[in-house]
Amino acid sequence: ASGQKVVSTVPAEKQEKDKPSQVRTYGNGLVIEEIAMGKPNGKRASKGSQVSVRYIGKLQKSGKIFDSNVGGRPFKFRLGVGQVIPGWDVGVEGMRVGDKRRLTIPPKMGYGAKGAGGQIPPNAWLVFDVELINVN
Repeated sequence: ASGQKVVSTVPAEKQEKDKPSQVRTYGNGLVIEEIAMGKPNGKRASKGSQVSVRYIGKLQKSGKIFDSNVGGRPFKFRLGVGQVIPGWDVGVEGMRVGDKRRLTIPPKMGYGAKGAGGQIPPNAWLVFDVELINVN
């Protein structure tokens, strides 16, 4: 029991610092936050695997949701081969089934200067909440 006491006296801030996996920020502006962890032995998304995800996509600036498949069928794609925006290829890799991540994606890893489909303005920063449903 005395061992547990020692652990509980560690300030919360220090515990956060000891877990760098919670938030990763890349030099190009991409941010990957771990929101929830799935099963520790869950199948992991790796390059070339077919993944199924649920997601909500928002514009960072306004918080406006431009796309979501929550309540619908999972979205399937092959990871790491350019079927999705680069921010997804990087951001989903390494997730385990059941994991939830928030991806903050800079324009150059999203839809760039063109934007997309009237919903996403040029040079928009995007925020996606992504849950990994399955890996094949």
